[in-house]
Amino acid sequence: MKLLKLFTICTLIIVWAGCTRNDPAPGVIGFWQGKYGVGNNYPTSGYSFLFRGDGTVRVFDNLDTTTANKAEGTYTFQGYDVTTHYTFLNGGDTFSSVAKINVRLSFMEGTWGRGGNTSGMGNFFIARQ
Repeated sequence: MKLLKLFTICTLIIVWAGCTRNDPAPGVIGFWQGKYGVGNNYPTSGYSFLFRGDGTVRVFDNLDTTTANKAEGTYTFQGYDVTTHYTFLNGGDTFSSVAKINVRLSFMEGTWGRGGNTSGMGNFFIARQ
C-alpha cells in the first residue's frame, strides 16, 4: 500500500511538472495594439507591442508596424502586472511601462515613462489582436 501511495505521488509530481510552461508569460504572448497619450492627454497615438515567448518585446510607436519606429526590450509578467523596458532602434531613447491586464487576458492599460521610470510620461491602453 505504501508503494502504491509513493507511486501515485511521484506520478502527480511528474504530471504537474510536465504541465508547467517555461514561457515567462503565456497570458500575454502575442500581438497587442492600442493607443498612448502624452502627459494627461487621452491616448490617441498608435502603439503596438509584440510580446515573445522568450521574455522579449518589440514596441512600435504606430499602428502601422511597417512605418513605425521600432524598439526592442524585455518584459515581466507577475500576477496581472506587465512591466516593459525597451530602447528605440532609431535613436536610442529608452522607456518603460507598467500595465494591469484584465482577467480575460485581452486588454491592458497603464502608464509609461522615460528610462527606468514606468510613469511620468503618459498613459496607454492596448488590446490583444
